[in-house]
Amino acid sequence: MKMPELLVFAKMFVVGFVGTEIFRLAFYLGANFAPRLLNVALWMKVAGILAGIALCLAYAFKRHGHLTARRIGQSYRIDLFVAMGIGVWSNELASPWLVKMHAAFRSADPNWAPAIFILLCFVLLSPILQNYWPRKKVRAPQLRFIADEEIDEKKDDLLASEAQAKSFAETVLASGAHPGLVFGVDGPWGVGKTSFINLAERYWKKAADKVIVCRFEPLRYASEPDLAERLIRDLSAAIQSEVFVPEFRPAASRYSRLIKGKADFSFLGFKLSMEPSQETVDELLDDIDEVLRRIDRRVIIVIDDLDRLDAKTTNNVLFATRRTFKLSQATYVLCYDTEVLAGSKEDGPRAREFLEKFVTVKLSLFVDSSSLRDFLRRDWERDESQLGSVPSDTMIKLGAVLNGLADILDSNLAANYLPLVGDLRKVKRFVNAMLLMQIEKSNLGRTDFSKRDLINLMLLHLNYPGLFRRIYAEETEGRSGTFSLQRAYGAREFKNAAAFAQLKDELQATAWFLLTQLFDAETLGIGSGDNMEESVLRSRACFNRTDLRNLEAYLKLIVRFVTPEPQDTFVLYQDAVERVRKGEPIASVLESPDFELVRGEHAHDQFWRVLVNVSHDFTGVLAEDALNTLIEYLPRYSAFENDDRGLRQRSIYSLVRLLDRADWSRTSGRRFPNSAENVIEIAWRIFGEQAYRGKSLLQRLANPDRGVLGWHDLMLFRLQCSADRQGQLHNLHTALIVNQDSKAATSGLVSALALTGMRKLSQAVFSLFKQTYIGPRRNFFAEVDGEPAEAFLGVAFKRFSTEASLNPRSEKDGNAIARRIASARSTVKLFVIYQLSNLRPPNGSGVGCGHYDEEGAEDGAGIARAMNDYVFGTCFNPEIHEDNILLFLDHCLRNLSDSFLSGSDEEGYIATKAELPGGLDAKEMGRYWRQHREHIKGRGLHASGRCVFTSSYTAFYRDDLDGVFAVLDELADEPVPPHTAEAAI
Repeated sequence: MKMPELLVFAKMFVVGFVGTEIFRLAFYLGANFAPRLLNVALWMKVAGILAGIALCLAYAFKRHGHLTARRIGQSYRIDLFVAMGIGVWSNELASPWLVKMHAAFRSADPNWAPAIFILLCFVLLSPILQNYWPRKKVRAPQLRFIADEEIDEKKDDLLASEAQAKSFAETVLASGAHPGLVFGVDGPWGVGKTSFINLAERYWKKAADKVIVCRFEPLRYASEPDLAERLIRDLSAAIQSEVFVPEFRPAASRYSRLIKGKADFSFLGFKLSMEPSQETVDELLDDIDEVLRRIDRRVIIVIDDLDRLDAKTTNNVLFATRRTFKLSQATYVLCYDTEVLAGSKEDGPRAREFLEKFVTVKLSLFVDSSSLRDFLRRDWERDESQLGSVPSDTMIKLGAVLNGLADILDSNLAANYLPLVGDLRKVKRFVNAMLLMQIEKSNLGRTDFSKRDLINLMLLHLNYPGLFRRIYAEETEGRSGTFSLQRAYGAREFKNAAAFAQLKDELQATAWFLLTQLFDAETLGIGSGDNMEESVLRSRACFNRTDLRNLEAYLKLIVRFVTPEPQDTFVLYQDAVERVRKGEPIASVLESPDFELVRGEHAHDQFWRVLVNVSHDFTGVLAEDALNTLIEYLPRYSAFENDDRGLRQRSIYSLVRLLDRADWSRTSGRRFPNSAENVIEIAWRIFGEQAYRGKSLLQRLANPDRGVLGWHDLMLFRLQCSADRQGQLHNLHTALIVNQDSKAATSGLVSALALTGMRKLSQAVFSLFKQTYIGPRRNFFAEVDGEPAEAFLGVAFKRFSTEASLNPRSEKDGNAIARRIASARSTVKLFVIYQLSNLRPPNGSGVGCGHYDEEGAEDGAGIARAMNDYVFGTCFNPEIHEDNILLFLDHCLRNLSDSFLSGSDEEGYIATKAELPGGLDAKEMGRYWRQHREHIKGRGLHASGRCVFTSSYTAFYRDDLDGVFAVLDELADEPVPPHTAEAAI
C-alpha cells in the first residue's frame, strides 16, 4: 500500500480554508455597502447581480471552466471534497484568531465593496472584449505559397492514407497495454508520418474515456539537457488535460528529480547539494502506474520526428522512453526513418539491430505514384486540398506543368523520379518554386518550352543547386558548354561533349538521371538534325546553339523569371498556321496584335516560313489564299538589307516554294501523285493562262503600282525558278517545261532542264519589261533613283522616314538606314538589268534572260542585244538627258571588284574589264565610251563630290573614277568586229 497523498489533501484543505475566508471578507465589505442600496430600485439590484454572475460565467466558459468542472465531477474524488470541507470548517474554528482582521474589514469604508467589484468586473471583462474586438481585415497577399502543414481531417486526405490510419489505430487499441509495447511508423521524410498519426489520433480520441494521447516532439526540445524530464512534463500535461488527477504531478515531479539526480545550489556563498529521496525509479514508476490504473485510462505516447535528431539526442530520447517501460498502461508509437537513423556506414548495422530490438511492431508507410498523379491532375481542385491557399485560377494556369509532372509519375520512369517528387512535401515545394517564378503570369502554352525539360531543370534547381549553377555558368550569355548538344562544322549528327560522360562518376545517381533526361543524345534519341522536326529543335533544352538558345531561355525563366516574347517562339507560328488550316483567312491572322508590322518583320518572316513548310497538304482554297496574301503583302515588307536580305526578297523564295509544294488540283485532304497533269496549273498561274487569264503572276508582281521594286520582285522570282540553282522545286520546273512542250523530258541533265524550262518564262518577263520601259523609252535607272524611300522601308521601318534619316550624307559618318536604302537602290538597278541582259548559260547560278531570243527557240541572245540597245541608247544616252552620264558612271562604280579576289596588288575595290560591264556587253560599253568619252569625263569631274553606295563598299567619284576611265579606255581600244563597226557608223 502506498503512502497517503498528503500534499494533495493539504492543497484541498488550503483551498477550502482560503476560499471561506475570502467569502467572509467579501460579505463584511458588502454588508457595509448594503445600506446605501436601500433607495435603489429592486430591478436594478437584480440586474446588477445577474450581470456580475453572467460575467463570471462567461469568463469561466471562455477559460473552459466547465470542462474542468466536468473532469472534477467525473473523478469521484469525494475524499478531496471532504478535505476541502474540513478546510471550510477549520476557517470557522480559526475565526477567533482573526478577530482583528475581521474587525478592520467590518469598519472599512463602504466604498471598498463597489471599488473591488468594479475592478473584478473589468479584470474579467478585459480578455473577453479583446477576444471579440473587431480586428483589421487581413489583405490577401499577392503571392500565396503552400505551407508544409500536416493534415488533421479525413477530408484533407489526398493520398488515401485514412483507411490505413484507421486500421493502425484500431490495432493499437485492440492490442491492449503491455509494458514495453512499442509501435514503429517507418517512412522517409515527407511521406506523411505526422499526418498519418493525426488521422489515427482521431480514432483514438473517439475512445476518450479510455485513451489519453500524449504527443511528444523531441525536436522542439533538442537543445535541452534532459529530455526525460520534458517527456514526463508533457505526459503529465496530457493526462491532466483529460482527467482530474491532482496526485499525478507530485509523482511525476519526483520521477523527474530522480532522473536528474543530485542538485547543487549556492546560498550565502555556501554550495549545498541536495540528494533525491532513497526511492528507486521502479517505485516512482509504480506510483505513476498506480495513478493510471486508478483512473482506468490508457496512455498512447507518440514520439514524432525521431529521425531529425542527432545521434546523441536520439539515444537520450530512446533512453527516456526505455525508463518508462514499467508503465503498464502506456503504449508507445515512434515515428522515424530507418535509413536516416542508420545513415552512417559504420554504425548503420548496429542502429538497425537496435531498432529491431527496441520496436515491437513496425508499420512502413509508402506513397503510390498513382495517388500523386491523381492529385496533380484533378484532386488539387478540391476546396479542402492542401493547395487551397493558392487561388484556383493560378493553379489552372500552372496546370500544364502539373499535368506534365503527372505524366512523368504515370510513366515507366516514375521510380527514378520518386526520390525527387515522391511525396506531397516535395510536390508542394515544386509548386512553390513555380509560384516564385510567377509562371502563372506567362502563358506557357504560347512558348516553345518542353514541359518535361522544364520540370527536369526545376528539379535540378531544387535538389542539386550546385550542378544547376554550373549549367547556368556554362550555358548562358551566348556560351555553349558541357551540357548542350554539339554538332561539328559540316557534320550532321548531334553529339554530347566529351566531358559530359565524365559527370556520371562525379554525381549522385538521381542527378545523373536528370542530366540524361535533359541532355544525353542517346537517351533522347537525337541524332541528325536534317530529319528532325523543327518543333523539336525549337523546344528541347539540349539545344543551345548560336541560332537556337533554347537552354539559355529555360535557365533565364527559372533564374530570372524571364519568358520569351511570343514573336520569338515557334509555337506562335504553329498555332497561327493551325488557325489558317481551320479556315481563318491569312490576312486576319497577320492583322492580329502578335503580327503587327510596326513591331517588326520577324513574326511575318517566321509565319511564312512555317506556313510554306507545311503547305504540301494544303487544299486548293487554302493555297490560293496563301498565294494571294503573300503577293499582297510584298510591298509592305522592307527591301533593304537589315542584318540579312530584306523580308521582301525572302518572301519571293517563300512564294516560289508555295507554288511548288501546294497541290493545286486538290480540293480535299487527299494527296495526289505529282504527275504532269497535276502540276501544269502552276504554269497557268505564272503566265495567266486557261482559267487564270488576266491573273498572271508575272503581271501581278510587276504591277505599275509597285514601281521599280515590283520589277526586282519579278526578276528574283524568275531567277529562283531556274532548275540549275538546285532549289528542290521539281513540280515548278516540271510545270514550266510541260507548259511549253507536253512531250518534253522532265528528268535528265539539270542544265538541259533549266535551259528549256526558263525559255518561255524569260521571254515573258522581257516582253513585260519591253512593253513597260523599252517601248515608251522610260529610263529604268532614273526611276529607281526617283522611287520614294518609304517603298524600300516597308511598314516596319517607316518610323525612320524623316528627312534627316533618309539622307545618307546628313551626318559626318552617314546614316545607317539611309545608306541601306541607297545600297538597296543600287541592288535593284544592278540586279534587274543584269538578269535581263546577261548571257549566262545554266551553270548553277541561273540562266540569264539575255541568253534567249525574244521569240522562238533559237537562243541567239536577242534579248541581250535589245537590252544593250535600251541601256546605252536610252538610259545612258546624254543626248536624251545630261544626267544620264551620271547614271552611267554610277553603274560603273557599282561594278568594282574586290582587289583580293581579282589578284591585284592594289587595296580595296577596283575596276576590272571582267566585272565593270555588270552583265552588259563589254564591246557595246567600249563603243559607248568611244562615242562620249570627253563629255563623260568632263561631267564626272564636275561631280567629284558624288558617291555611290553598295552593300559591300562606298565608291567616290574623286577617288575611283580614274580607275574606271582607265578600264573603259581598254574596252574602247579593243578591236571591233567589222559588222559591229559598220552598224556603229
